Amino acid sequence: MDTSEMVKRLRIGSALGVGFVLGRFLATEMGHHASEFFIGGFGLGVVLTQGLYWAVDRLAGKNGPG
Repeated sequence: MDTSEMVKRLRIGSALGVGFVLGRFLATEMGHHASEFFIGGFGLGVVLTQGLYWAVDRLAGKNGPG
């Protein structure tokens, strides 16, 4: 496994971690319909994290991760 593969896996893992934390936060803050808020927060966290990585790559002039 080379460095670019490790960076891809770390980015995916961190996006899942951020999604989980955001989903759990929303589920505990919004007591009613907690499962829906968890799913929405999880998806939002993953999408925003991947979008941040994409923006950083674009600003750095890279076409992809690594």
